[in-house]
Amino acid sequence: MSFSAGIIAAGEGSRLAVGRPETVKPLILVAGRPLSHWIVGSLRDAGAADLTILTNSRGTAIAPSLTAAFPGLHFDFLSADTASSYESFRLVSHRLSMRADAFMISTVDAIVQAQDLKKFWDGCRGSRADAGLALTAHVDDEKPLWADADETGRVTAVGEDARLRRFVTCGLYYMTKTAARELPEPTCHPRLRDFWRSLVRSGARVSGVVLSKTFDVDRPEDVAAAEAHLATEAER
Repeated sequence: MSFSAGIIAAGEGSRLAVGRPETVKPLILVAGRPLSHWIVGSLRDAGAADLTILTNSRGTAIAPSLTAAFPGLHFDFLSADTASSYESFRLVSHRLSMRADAFMISTVDAIVQAQDLKKFWDGCRGSRADAGLALTAHVDDEKPLWADADETGRVTAVGEDARLRRFVTCGLYYMTKTAARELPEPTCHPRLRDFWRSLVRSGARVSGVVLSKTFDVDRPEDVAAAEAHLATEAER
């Protein structure tokens, strides 16, 4: 079954850009392939039929790079210099809610296998949740966003509220049209993680789907780790 998806590629990526300031984060090479191509390829293979991509004003080269590499996909490109990760998420969510009853959003730096993306989509749809977070036990982040989930898979706490701390989020989100249209104004949350903490606190039904090992490529050292992981996957 096909679905709609979005990718947030509007961050500055200052940590990853050290030594290569002329290249925007989504086009930095990982295993010889632009970073953005990895998540787009996985989403396509998982069943995404159309993609909304948010870039900033420096990302003019991203659209031609993706359309040339993925001619069979329908792209909807947005450009905005947003003030926060939450504002970016809200902008993409509102755009997707205009054409889909439910959708998936990923950060551009997530390295996730297609089978895990499909597992996330199917898990969230099957749970009939208002929203969803992809979780992983693989923790390799300076500031991980912890999330607790109960035995039914419902997220019970996020961020500082989490006590069990067995899982962290991994840059994949599920939203329904209804939830997207109820998103607070951009100034309400300085960061995306603050929104998710608030949403779970409100009692909303947020599904937590545990995936296998995933990577967020935020720092120069993350590139080598992701490349080693991709090489291992290719050998299977």
